[in-house]
Amino acid sequence: MTSLEQHHSGDGDNIGRDKIINEIKSLAPADLVAPMELVFESLRQKNKTTAKTQIVMLKAIAQREPESAALVEVISIYGGLVEPQDQDAAWATVARIVSRAINPIIRDVCQAALLQLSFRTAREGEAKCLYLSEPSPGAYSQEAYLRCYADEEHIRTAVKSFPTEGVLTGAVEGAIRLSAANLAIELATRLNSLYGSYNARVLLAIATGVALNPDLAGHHFWLNRSEVKERVDKLRDMAIQLLDESGTDGRVHDLSCSILNIYQYQSAELLDALKKHVQHLDPNRSKMIARCKALAGDDTCLPQAERDLQAAYGDPQKRQAWCRQFLEASTHQLEEVGPFLNLANPSELAEWLSHERILAEASEMEEAYIRLVADIFRRTDQDDNPVHRREVSEHVDQFTSEWKGALHTIAPTGLFEISEKLVALHLPHMALKLTTHLIPNHELWPSPYVLTHLHCLQEAGQNKSFDEIVARVKGADQSVALLSFQSVQAERGGDIDLAIKFSESMIELAPAQPYPWYRRCYLLSRYRSLEEQQAFHPRIPDSVLLKPSHEVKGILFFLALAGSFKRVEPRWVAWIIEEPRRHAVDLVNFHFGLEFRRVEHMEVSFSIEHCLKAVQYTYEGETLVRLIVDDEMEGSECTLKASSHVGQLLQRLSPGNSETLNMATYKVEEHLPPYVACLRIALTLRHVHNDGSDCFMMMRMPSNPDEFIPYLEEKMAKGAERREHLQTMDAIPLYLRGHALYSSDAFKAAMNCWTDQRVPKSPLCDLGDTDPTAVVLDAYSISYLAVTNFAGYLLNTGITFVAPPITKEALEAFLAEISNENFMLLGTTVDGKLYRTTGSDLRERDAHTLENLRLILDNISIVQPVLHDIELDIFTIKDAVDRTVYDAMQLSTANHIPWFCMDSTFGTLHNAKGNPLVNIQSVLLRAVANVPFNFEKRRHALVLYAIGALPIPLTPKDIYSVAMTKSTLAEFILFKIIQTHGREIFAAEGRPEILLNAILLHLFFRFGNETDTIKSKYSPGITYSSHVFNHGLSLYLTLSDTGSTEFRLATAIHHMAKQSIEDQPFLKNLVGRFSNFAKGHFMNWEAIRQNYMSIAEARDRQGPALGNEQTEPKFEATPVSGR
Repeated sequence: MTSLEQHHSGDGDNIGRDKIINEIKSLAPADLVAPMELVFESLRQKNKTTAKTQIVMLKAIAQREPESAALVEVISIYGGLVEPQDQDAAWATVARIVSRAINPIIRDVCQAALLQLSFRTAREGEAKCLYLSEPSPGAYSQEAYLRCYADEEHIRTAVKSFPTEGVLTGAVEGAIRLSAANLAIELATRLNSLYGSYNARVLLAIATGVALNPDLAGHHFWLNRSEVKERVDKLRDMAIQLLDESGTDGRVHDLSCSILNIYQYQSAELLDALKKHVQHLDPNRSKMIARCKALAGDDTCLPQAERDLQAAYGDPQKRQAWCRQFLEASTHQLEEVGPFLNLANPSELAEWLSHERILAEASEMEEAYIRLVADIFRRTDQDDNPVHRREVSEHVDQFTSEWKGALHTIAPTGLFEISEKLVALHLPHMALKLTTHLIPNHELWPSPYVLTHLHCLQEAGQNKSFDEIVARVKGADQSVALLSFQSVQAERGGDIDLAIKFSESMIELAPAQPYPWYRRCYLLSRYRSLEEQQAFHPRIPDSVLLKPSHEVKGILFFLALAGSFKRVEPRWVAWIIEEPRRHAVDLVNFHFGLEFRRVEHMEVSFSIEHCLKAVQYTYEGETLVRLIVDDEMEGSECTLKASSHVGQLLQRLSPGNSETLNMATYKVEEHLPPYVACLRIALTLRHVHNDGSDCFMMMRMPSNPDEFIPYLEEKMAKGAERREHLQTMDAIPLYLRGHALYSSDAFKAAMNCWTDQRVPKSPLCDLGDTDPTAVVLDAYSISYLAVTNFAGYLLNTGITFVAPPITKEALEAFLAEISNENFMLLGTTVDGKLYRTTGSDLRERDAHTLENLRLILDNISIVQPVLHDIELDIFTIKDAVDRTVYDAMQLSTANHIPWFCMDSTFGTLHNAKGNPLVNIQSVLLRAVANVPFNFEKRRHALVLYAIGALPIPLTPKDIYSVAMTKSTLAEFILFKIIQTHGREIFAAEGRPEILLNAILLHLFFRFGNETDTIKSKYSPGITYSSHVFNHGLSLYLTLSDTGSTEFRLATAIHHMAKQSIEDQPFLKNLVGRFSNFAKGHFMNWEAIRQNYMSIAEARDRQGPALGNEQTEPKFEATPVSGR
């Protein structure tokens, strides 16, 4: 509905009717006055049936006098009592009088009645001719002519000089009939100014509505200009005032219901005003009035089909029957499907969508649109199902792509309704595809549609567009919802003071609503001191906390956190007494939420108002918990009346005592504080009534201590198969895999991934900026720098670490948790055995990680993204990765700071969109090359790299340095590098000789120093030299592709022997190793010797230079591996 409707017929125009009736009463014979008054009273009471009966009797009495009969017909005409079949008779009676009447007033009144009766009938021309032939029309007929027939020019002429009230009234109504808005407003204002009557005020309101129609037709009211909204608000107030003055005026009913329709029936003030006069609303005037009458509480005027539909909304069985009847019909008209979409459950919607055609006589676009709407409705409760969300996204994409040019033809009401559902499905970027084209460029107001669009923009990270729209919203400071959006926006932008300021404005605007108080409590709890919270909490009125809601329970949570548990406790006890099942889940969440937070002292009370005591007892062996309440309290399944026999018994018994009552034995186990009892009741109810959708469960621990560990191992092993599958699956990017494995904590996810060789990793990024001044970090890059001990190396190059606020908060929380003396983590091994990790274990085993995390935390800078709109295709991955990764991408994009991305898939995507990226390979290589090799500092990264847990930049020099390190750990590292990464590192041309050099260096530096290699408690108790030699030599033989196996081995012997010629004891040991290797691999030693001699002779002929090779050749800092 985009215009205001006004009807002018029958008793609707009761002011004009009353003037005529008053004149008739003065002209009527004395014996007709009393019966006439009966008719008038019935008309005033809106009782047309009685009035029609009375008018028939009145006509019979008046037949003796023609003028009296004419007057009675005038009453019929103006009272709306003339039936269609009686119009000819009424016309004839009045027309006869007009032609013969001597009394000018009677003639005038009858002529006015003829004009009224003939309006928009076949006799219209005849009535006009009769009026125009009158040399000097009377006031009543002139008023009737202006109202029903006059054109704009005639009206302007008639109101020159000083017209009477009647003439001016007819002129106003005529201008309204012609939709001459400016003329109607001008004349109605003049009428109201001159005469100030109730009728003048009604006509002024109607004229105001007519003047609004062109503006309302241009845009949906909720997308219209703020100036139009203010004018409609003013008109609404005028209608409410008129309803208070006269609740029986049909014209005001028309106007009020039209205005309510413009508001989409969401004007509480106007609806309340109509409710006061619901008995006077005539549903026969229009369908709109019938609908308003039903909304006001009287649905008897609705057709039976609509009443059946309304009943289906409140009764599950009627709903099912209604939907089944709908489904059994073949096809439906477009206007019929709305109720079904709102009533049907997902399976019923799926059944309907399975039909080849669902609409009759609909266009292809209408069919596609309704299928999209039904699909979205079908998925409304599946916001946690990523597969279904993807299917909905694809459906929206398909529809908007195919019908992009026709979206403007769809009613905004439907588009915004499904947009709200898309936001609930965490698909705001899809909703924007439907709403963006609907938002006009003019000044807006905080209507539901504008708020929905702003919500979509905010949830989709379209921050720049959000601010641009808000700047165009007049009255943004008068909308609690919009102030809330701005508070959230300020918080996300890091301006906490402004966020708190907006929350204070919300409180001032709506102090009786819980949400503004909740918002302020949340902000203070997260960003301000305990003292500031405690200073604010007393401001919260008790009245706000009375009615339970999500926001009220949230306020109670913050009150309890800050030490106001005494104020919280009575509310929870009262709610559990009243409706235990309704509040059980929330109380359990509330309590355990406090358990995992730092809470000020909580002291529970043993008695609370209306709850005298709580007790846990056994009844015939069954353990029960009950609250004993005052007699005047409404009880529930968990309460006992204090005066009841059982209640008195349980109050009297001490813990451990029992007594029989009515052949049943009651034994008191303990007296409980009411809050504790409520918690136990809530735990039981949540467990018993869990339909499988709740992750909560109650476990009963074994009474035998010996069974405790196996019990935990069994429980914790659940889901291990899924985790194992996620850990080892190929083709899953690191960020997606980590979030899927450990979605609750980004740093735990990153740490577990980097230290688990079963989790595949991509090579270090070798795209992007090789010399950045600052880098954006996320949980994975921070964890990588910590576990590899690379943080210090990177900081020493002068690079600045930056991160979004959420990353630093998460890092602080993670570091505080694992640094706590009481930290303990339980887990299971691959074999399903229980293990634990304590704080002392972490400090002993991972001291370097803790040190690096602190170093990063001390040196990281918080940077807020500049105002920007997030790319919507990037937004689609938001729920698939943790916040630190997503926010790092946005910060890098917005502020053009290179991202230190540890996942090549995401790095490639980021780089392809033109966003800055760190070339991690080059940056880390330069950082570690700037300082001498230090095995103690590098061993952590080398071990993890060697076992295949993570990638690092590695040069030949690094490999040689490891080979020369006298440590069994270094031996192990070198062996695992060869075993795990050998083919990757040494396969390239010229690389096999590097492998031989590494083996030779390792053997040389170990020779004669075997007892010195076990120096540290972290060093393995065995040596790995034989592993290095045997695996290394086998790899060399595999990688070398020249000649026979014996020839390749001879080449290796010659390469090492030439560099060891001056150390004969070592050379002898080396030859012995080669001999044992050859025998162990069933090689022909004589063939090896012959090949060796041939190689030596060939090299000798080439020149002596080859014999001058150094034990440690000069190497450039060129990586051999970034994996």
